[in-house]
Amino acid sequence: MQQLWRNDARYIIKTALVFCALSAAFSFVGMLLPEKGPLPNPSGALNAREIGGHILWGLAAGAVFLNARYVIITGLFAVLIDSDHLIALLHVDALSRISHSFAFSVIAVITLMISFGRRDVKLGAAAFVGVLSHLSYDTFAGEDGKFPLFVPFYNHQITFPNIDWVYFELAAVAVSGIVTILAVRQSKKIQAST
Repeated sequence: MQQLWRNDARYIIKTALVFCALSAAFSFVGMLLPEKGPLPNPSGALNAREIGGHILWGLAAGAVFLNARYVIITGLFAVLIDSDHLIALLHVDALSRISHSFAFSVIAVITLMISFGRRDVKLGAAAFVGVLSHLSYDTFAGEDGKFPLFVPFYNHQITFPNIDWVYFELAAVAVSGIVTILAVRQSKKIQAST
């Protein structure tokens, strides 16, 4: 049992580090887009309420996975996406919050699934659910319900009213629920065939 928890801890840490690095690296794409501009200092975004809120929203949506490993991973992904703010420390012009987009979600899903096992559909879903939960909390908090969701096809920030946090979180829960149902069905098929 203790070995199982160690393996899970290693897996969680590795996937979180890859996701965090991917978000930070993806932010450099924002330097190439014509809509770039000066970036705000990211230090104001680092507070307990912001960090705790993102983790809580991610954990809530990830709970539908019914697996502690993926619940924790989703909570971490929901907060680590903000590593895309680190580019502001370089004092360069770029498009802000570029990892808060569907393009980043797709890249994160593909990269994580290739890096950690193509059959780990829950990991790919956790990346997408983490992004949706993050958008949900940002919209709920009311400070920054603006995201460049459709980068690189539409590079402008789209503003969402505070009430739209519900839709992002429901979408996150729906994704984790659908993937969980499919995983259970697949598992039952495998057990029935053996």
